[in-house]
Amino acid sequence: MGVVRAIAGLGLVLTVSSAVAACGGSAGPAQPSDQGSAPSGGFRSVDCNGVTDSDVAKAAGSNLYTPAVVSDSGCFWQENTMIGNVGAGMGISTFWYRGSDMDTERELEQQAGRTLTELSIDGNKGFKASDDSACSIYVAKGADVITWSIQTMNSETLPDLCSIISQLAQLSQERVN
Repeated sequence: MGVVRAIAGLGLVLTVSSAVAACGGSAGPAQPSDQGSAPSGGFRSVDCNGVTDSDVAKAAGSNLYTPAVVSDSGCFWQENTMIGNVGAGMGISTFWYRGSDMDTERELEQQAGRTLTELSIDGNKGFKASDDSACSIYVAKGADVITWSIQTMNSETLPDLCSIISQLAQLSQERVN
């Protein structure tokens, strides 16, 4: 049984490593790097939509998240929560999309059973989708959409999920708008 677990664990590590490499991510600290000006009417593209590891720590609490994927199209900070000796796979993510349809995103969030609330950040319209274990904010500008999301199995041990994501989405909009 120990050999089977070791092989399964190695397979999981290789799969996650391959997925991170395929996404072009690195395990280094997320620091925004300017990729130039915004395309006509869209957001300016920078790593992690302009948010740093220290911004995540300030919003969510220090030592709760580890950067796992860093790129100019999106980032993921892994929640440092374990189930036995396996990571829970939850965390904070941000992604930037070109040509995404906000109605499709709304429909997917409604199908997931989340409560939707319309919002505006720095003049850009969007919406918040939330339930007890997740909160996401989607904001559109021109043909671009930026999404911020947090999912956890331990919401009772964290600050309010939507307040974490709201802080990060606001910082992001200030930096890429």
